[in-house]
Amino acid sequence: MDLNSIISALTGNNLIGEIAKKFNIDTNKIINVIKEAIPKFLSAMQKNAGTAAGAAALTQALGNHAGQGFGINLEDGQKILQKIFGGNLGSVISSIGLKTSTANDQVNNILASIAPNLLSVLGKGAGTGNIGNILGGLLGGATGGSNSGSNAGKVLGGLLGKIFKK
Repeated sequence: MDLNSIISALTGNNLIGEIAKKFNIDTNKIINVIKEAIPKFLSAMQKNAGTAAGAAALTQALGNHAGQGFGINLEDGQKILQKIFGGNLGSVISSIGLKTSTANDQVNNILASIAPNLLSVLGKGAGTGNIGNILGGLLGGATGGSNSGSNAGKVLGGLLGKIFKK
């Protein structure tokens, strides 16, 4: 699975259309925000999974969201954003907003809307035992295949592969 696959999974269920309609945001802008956000989600997940407690929490979150239907759940999305990004959430939102020329409140709404759905997609992959490959491929592919992105993807893939083998 690569970045395009994850976007297809999110858009194939009309989530992008729901976000566009609910928040009056252009669909292309939403997709651009998602493309910028996915590597940030994965990097933060990697950092969080660096501890036993963080790895257990990630495993549980992916399991809880696997197979859930797509839709907008802002309350759950905000909780996920806080757990994944913690005190860095504001700077993540600002960074994505600057790179995509999107207002911070719109970025926040998009991220909160996609967070549970992203976990659902990744959780389905975890159910097949391929979560390490999925996340590693996403992180490597989302960074344009640069050496640092590829290395980060390999690290994340290996780390999460170990988590889900337990």
